[in-house]
Order: sequence, then structure tokens, then C-alpha cells
Amino acid sequence: MKRKVFFLFCLLTILLLSSCSVELVNPDSLIAAPKSNQEKLQKKQLITSFLGQEENLIVPEDMNHNEAYRYVDLDNDGEDEIVAFYANRQNNFILGFLVLDQRDQQWYLSHKAIAYGMDIHFFSAEDLDGDGAMELMLGVHTGYGSQKELYFYQLEDGELRESTEGDRVTYDQMTLAQTVDGGELLVTARMDTSILEGSSNITVYRYCDGGLQQLYDETFSGYCSEIHFDCVAKGQNGVYLAMRHNHFVNILLLKETEENFAVLMEQPLPYDYEDMNDLKLFYDENSDGIVEINSLWEPEHNAVGKIYKDYIQVWLQWDGQDSVYAVDAVLENISDGYQFRVPLEWMDMLYYDFRRDEHAVNWVDFYYENAEQQYEDVFSFAAIDQLVWENMEDVDSIIVLGNNPTNNKVYVAEIYTGEFNGFKVDASRLISCLKIEGGERK
Repeated sequence: MKRKVFFLFCLLTILLLSSCSVELVNPDSLIAAPKSNQEKLQKKQLITSFLGQEENLIVPEDMNHNEAYRYVDLDNDGEDEIVAFYANRQNNFILGFLVLDQRDQQWYLSHKAIAYGMDIHFFSAEDLDGDGAMELMLGVHTGYGSQKELYFYQLEDGELRESTEGDRVTYDQMTLAQTVDGGELLVTARMDTSILEGSSNITVYRYCDGGLQQLYDETFSGYCSEIHFDCVAKGQNGVYLAMRHNHFVNILLLKETEENFAVLMEQPLPYDYEDMNDLKLFYDENSDGIVEINSLWEPEHNAVGKIYKDYIQVWLQWDGQDSVYAVDAVLENISDGYQFRVPLEWMDMLYYDFRRDEHAVNWVDFYYENAEQQYEDVFSFAAIDQLVWENMEDVDSIIVLGNNPTNNKVYVAEIYTGEFNGFKVDASRLISCLKIEGGERK
């Protein structure tokens, strides 16, 4: 005990002589939020201070980030303003956005836009007419089905003015696009559901002289469920339109021509639109800078109840004329951690089925029609749980293509014929088709 007292006395003496101070830790500091979260909270509190008591911040539906505000340099002064989105709690039909600017390092409310609708669908700030000043676009849900209304605003002499008042655009789907010379365009789809077949009116606008100029207007059968502007061929941009019918989707390619705009390609896809929710229709699948269209290669038999996302997805690219060609054919199973790419040269000759065996293993069987017009098996592929694989018997004819320790999966194939229609089928060929996430091939 005396030693402890002596030790504490010596420690205190050293601290006093060295003029050190001891700071006790505040328990609150141990549970303080990270700085980034604190900054977000402070920013939200700042923005909220400019709202009325009946107003609250909301997140637009079509925002890339789940935030109720964004930073935009609206006046080209090199400093970002804050654009924040709000709704009126007491009147469900009033909403809009605020613009906060800085003066002498203090934020103030510079503009407030009021719109009318049930929710905010879209917001963008672009120099649409190339005059160096931003135009602000606000899309709101009208409350009538999927219909929306688009407001355009301009900053003029320090004031925010709605340039489309009395002449707003109504739409169900929309996207921004560009002309060949880099000008900004607006492409919209308005659906007519009053008739059984249904149709969609596709319109292309250009913004100039403070208003919208219509460049193209045409009506097509089907409901337009998606509009996508992107590079559709080397050095060429276009707009893909997904037109839904009862049991298929028709893809249209709308493209600028020397005369005006025209639909240059139609491609029907075997989709039932009710099951399309988990599918990505337009994507640069092979990373060549050109967007592809996701078609489906349907199985001949589906005894295990597989859904669209389990089918082989065939990615189609526009050929520059009036048709498409396949650039990839992928059997993908994210939960089982693999992609199996079917060689494109095999596609026109193969059929496939989904099958479940006595071990509850799901197999994909590939087969073809031989010279005698009889179906002949080529190979089968499966992802098997490691434990099931270890307890399986009579596996001498099964080839292991790879494994995934993370998912405890073994990827196997059974080859029934070494050649079909001049194409060689062996283990090395199938291994080259397999991509494993977090595992390894043989």
C-alpha cells in the first residue's frame, strides 16, 4: 500500500514539474457521430431553417443519391449553390425547391420555386440552349396515373422565372439526349391507356429562346416503359424505347438523321412485362463503350420454375442498319457466384432445359438436333453445394470446372459428346466459359 501511495506521489510530482495537464474524456465524445454525419446533420439543419413550419425536405424519385439537396453552380460564379427540395405538409399538392447562396460566407435564401403535384420525380440543371446560363428542370407527379409535368426555370437578372408557365410538358417517361453537334434535347413519352392495345406518343424537343421547340412527334403502339439515350454504335448516339405489349416488348431505336429523326430499328423481345422488374434492359455488357439490349434465350423446358433473371441473357448490339447481332450470351447466377458464357457460335444450334435431379441439384442441359433430326445431348452444367458434392456417388463422368470456397460451391459439367456440328466440346472449352466471383477455375 505504501508503494502505491509513493508511486502516485511521484507521478503527480512529475506532471506538475513538466507543466502537463490531464484532460478527462467526456463520455459524450465516445459516442459522437462521425464528422461526415455531423456535417450532413448541420447542413440539413441549415436548410431546414429556411423552410416554413408547414414544410419539410423530400428526396426526388430520380436522384442518383438519396439526398434531399444537391450542389449546383447555377450562376457560373465558380461557387456551388444548394438546391433543396421540399413539400408542404398541410397541403399535399404544393412542393418545389429552394436555392441557397452565400454572401460573406453566410448562407441566405436566394430563390424559392413553387410547383403543384403529388411528389417530385426529376430534377436537373443544364445549359440547354448553349448560352452559358443554366436552365432548371423540375418534373412532378400530377396524381393522374403515371403522368408527370415538367417545369422549366431560368435565372434572369437575379430572378428565378418559370419559362414554361402555361405551356408545360406532360410525360410518363423522359430522358435528356444530345444532337450530333452536341445540342441538348428532351425526349418524352406520353401513354394513351384509353384503348385496349395502348399507345405512346414520342416527342423530341429542343429548348431555345426561353421555350420548347418540337422537332419530332410520332405515336407507336404499346406502352413506353423505358427511354434510354446512349452510344448505340461506334461514334453514334441514339434513343432506345422499350414498348410494352401483352406478352412481348418491342425495342425501337430513335435516331437523328440528316433530315430529322426516325426510327431505324425494331427488335421484339420475348418478355412478359409483368416479370421484367429485376431485369436491366440497356447496359454496356462487354465494356466496349456501346450500350447493348438485353434479350432472353428461353429454355425449351423449365421444370424447376426458373424466372427471367435465371434465363440465358443474350446481349444484342445495333448493326448500324436495321437489325441487331449478339455480342454476349450469359447464364448468370449471382447467389451461386458464377457467370457461364455460352460461345456465340454455338447459340444457333443449341437448345437448353432446366432440370432438377434426385440430389435436388439444378442442372442446365444443352442439346442439339443431329443429322437424323433427333435431339442429342451435348453437355450439362451445375453449381453444387460442397457438402452435397462430397456425398454424391457415381460422379466419375462429371468434370469439375472450378470451385468457390466463399459460397461453398463446386461448378461441374457432364460432357456427352466431344463434338457437335463441327464444334469441339471438352473440359478446357467449358472452363474458358466460366467466370467465378471469389473462386477459381480449374
